[in-house]
Amino acid sequence: MKYLFIPLALLGLLLGLSVWNAATVEVDIGPWCEALSAASQAADREDWAAAERTVLETQQAWEAKHPYFHIVTAHDELDQADALFASAGSYAADREEAAFRAAVAELIAQLRVVAEMQRLTVKNVL
Repeated sequence: MKYLFIPLALLGLLLGLSVWNAATVEVDIGPWCEALSAASQAADREDWAAAERTVLETQQAWEAKHPYFHIVTAHDELDQADALFASAGSYAADREEAAFRAAVAELIAQLRVVAEMQRLTVKNVL
């Protein structure tokens, strides 16, 4: 019985870290998605300065967490999000409403994919 204690403790620790990681990623990405939605709404109101500022602030928050995400997430997903942040910022600066809205919608979906990849689900485990 005592030979099972260490492996079970390690499995419990790994499970706990996995759950903590998923919660941490979700806590970070949720507000970013809300901010990007607000940027899209600002573009609808023709408030391009607010839209551009919101995208830039969200991108800075994203980049602050980049080292952690590079440890726990597939790099392809992060690269895609980086490219979408650049596109959204560019479209906001150029005031291209349709392209901006499409880039922001795709960026929100990509951020949700990053969060979903960290959830402890059967799909992700298998």
